[in-house]
Amino acid sequence: MSTPTAKLLYENGADWVYATGTTISDPALFYQSPSGKTHIVVNELEWEHLARTATVDKAHSFSQARAAMGAGVPFRLENILAWLIGLDGKSAAPIQVSPTFPAGLFVKLTKAGFPLEVTAEPLLFPSRAIKTESEIKKLHAAQKANDAAFELAHGILKAAKIQKDGKLTWQNAPLTAEVLQGEMNALLVKLGCTEFSGGPIVATGPQSAIPHERGHGPLRANQFILIDCFPRHKGGYFADCTRTFLKGKADDWHKNLYNTVLVAQELALKLIKPGANGHEIHTAVEEFFTKAGHKTGTDEKGRAYGFFHGTGHGVGLELHDPGPAMISTRDNILQVGHVTSVEPGLYYPGKGGVRIEDTVAVTAKGHKNFAAFPKSTWLIR
Repeated sequence: MSTPTAKLLYENGADWVYATGTTISDPALFYQSPSGKTHIVVNELEWEHLARTATVDKAHSFSQARAAMGAGVPFRLENILAWLIGLDGKSAAPIQVSPTFPAGLFVKLTKAGFPLEVTAEPLLFPSRAIKTESEIKKLHAAQKANDAAFELAHGILKAAKIQKDGKLTWQNAPLTAEVLQGEMNALLVKLGCTEFSGGPIVATGPQSAIPHERGHGPLRANQFILIDCFPRHKGGYFADCTRTFLKGKADDWHKNLYNTVLVAQELALKLIKPGANGHEIHTAVEEFFTKAGHKTGTDEKGRAYGFFHGTGHGVGLELHDPGPAMISTRDNILQVGHVTSVEPGLYYPGKGGVRIEDTVAVTAKGHKNFAAFPKSTWLIR
């Protein structure tokens, strides 16, 4: 068994949620001693709730900490940390912090003599990369809500009418990217989602050739409509899924592009298993696209075309979970419990693009796909 390491957090983000099992409104202090004991120090607004729910050994309120530190000791972070180190009775050298630890606070504490050390790992808690059964259930619940949002979007596009100018209308009003985004998010709120990170992406026509274009304006017939939805569910975990639709008539170029991306994703999914190298999976997708006649490059205006992003990123307490590179240009050996998006795409500036994305967990037998919304219903009459 490895020896616990002293760790320090001052935040209210994903590491806080992972370390304490709770959320908090403002940045707060978490300390893990070299013996493995865990403490948080929070204000009275948060203390009563966190004292009951936080998965730490001790939750201290500000008033409790002040009293324990003694009269005359200024209530500053460096003095609170010194007090917490003293509770353990052991040297706290080094104290690990994450690469995202506040820079100003890092300088202040190191100048005060605390042996802070930025971890060489992308994650302060490397175990975050391996999802537990409980985390898998939360990820599945998030995607279940996301599937419902895609069902709604598909239904709206199916009910939409095509006007003479090619624009879509729904319920006797223009159907825009903003309308569809609002309808999806309204449903997601009802289903327990709490954050949307500026999404979903609803990008039509040429907008769909820009992978992170959020989308705006009227939706049109006979063009790709790329929808990428990535809400955070109340359990704290994100869903991430992309489907590309077309309302009306698809020409041969549309059909070829869609089917090529679909086969590429199926190829990637088949290769996902414990021990597989994510870099090799990504390379296999790149080679497939090239052999299918879809090279990657840059046009005369400097715009990228073809397939120019990773095949998959980690998903968890953050939409793009830090840690292993999963399925990209860097080597990464997949392990049981890794959760990754699988999202090949092809993009052609001025014309359109296709991306198809699922989120999967690596299992002993291969992978578990959280997404249930079909990929065969992309063409909507």
